[in-house]
Amino acid sequence: MALSKDIVGKKLDSYQFTVERGKVKEFCRAIGETNPIYTDPAEAKKAGFQDTPIPPTMQTTFQFWGYPKIWDDMKGMGIDISRLLHMKEEYTYLKPVYPGTTIHAAGEVIDVKTGKMDMVTFKTTYANEKGEPCILAEMAIVIRPEGT
Repeated sequence: MALSKDIVGKKLDSYQFTVERGKVKEFCRAIGETNPIYTDPAEAKKAGFQDTPIPPTMQTTFQFWGYPKIWDDMKGMGIDISRLLHMKEEYTYLKPVYPGTTIHAAGEVIDVKTGKMDMVTFKTTYANEKGEPCILAEMAIVIRPEGT
């Protein structure tokens, strides 16, 4: 199946992911984040947070932990994941996300460019239990030409 611009507007399956304090600490360790507001509730409260917020970019892990089916869905859209390269990710942070929050994520394809290298852009809205958007994310991928 070849990639088609017809997938623009295609909604991805929504999913939920509950943020765990241990996963936040694990993520901080993995990226070398040492700011105590992300791991120490007292430090976070001193900085004006209710609890330890997730560090920037952690929401990318939500998709891989909460929606592992994304790879099959991409294949179904005509994306050759064996040639996929991550191009960019942009975030708009609207509300802090804390451990214990159950995130509801909804994504869709918002752009497709075809040519020597194809590009697909996805937009995902991460909302809390109240339905309040917390983070907006746009991710663009490129698909290398065959034989490269």
